[in-house]
Amino acid sequence: MPQKPEAGIKAERSSLPSPSVVACGDQWLMVDWHEHPKANQAARSLAGHLRREPQPFAAEAVAGVRTMALRLAETQRTQSFQQRASLREQAQQWLLDKASEALSWPALEGRLQLLQACYETPLAPDLASVAERTGLELQTVIRLHLESDFVAELIGFMPGFAYLGGLHPALRLPRRDSPRHKVSEGSIAIAGDQSAVYPSSTPGGWHLIGCCPERLFRPRQDPPALIQEGDRVRFERIDLEAFEKLWSQR
Repeated sequence: MPQKPEAGIKAERSSLPSPSVVACGDQWLMVDWHEHPKANQAARSLAGHLRREPQPFAAEAVAGVRTMALRLAETQRTQSFQQRASLREQAQQWLLDKASEALSWPALEGRLQLLQACYETPLAPDLASVAERTGLELQTVIRLHLESDFVAELIGFMPGFAYLGGLHPALRLPRRDSPRHKVSEGSIAIAGDQSAVYPSSTPGGWHLIGCCPERLFRPRQDPPALIQEGDRVRFERIDLEAFEKLWSQR
């Protein structure tokens, strides 16, 4: 007998992983949506909810790719063990309830950021190897990167470093076997299903396919990071001459 559409939808939902909440040391709790397809959307939505509507047990919320970490309020240190345990239990239950709800909340959209990108050989040391490993023409690699609709899933690793989800599936590769000791500022990189622009020079193990002339982190500005959590990002191609001109104006 054919299965009713409603039953099929329920079966699909029941097969998706349920969120969990675990302790991370004495002062943190972590919500994990595991491999749920809306994990990052839920993490950003729940972190945003806590920032807009602070809870008495919450001091800080930090969104990850598929997780959200909550730092418990400092007032716990002045309370008895029983009071701290009760507050932690309250926080855990609240997070577990909201974690499931957050999967149906609309994604929090930030601004659209258009970044200049130069894919010329001097600035793209891994572009040829990416093309070889993916079985694509070099220009196809560039085109697919330009056509990818990215969203800043989280800001981390270093100040202003945005993990951009949404890389075209054909470009997905694991990280380099041997990380570089130094990746130049502005380098455009890919790894897994993400892309990124290095806001400053640092060691790194992603594949470098181009360079962005814009300064992504300015400590004296407010906010200091150009790209914020939830921002949408698109790249626009420029040639080497335009890149050098823009770089000199930074």
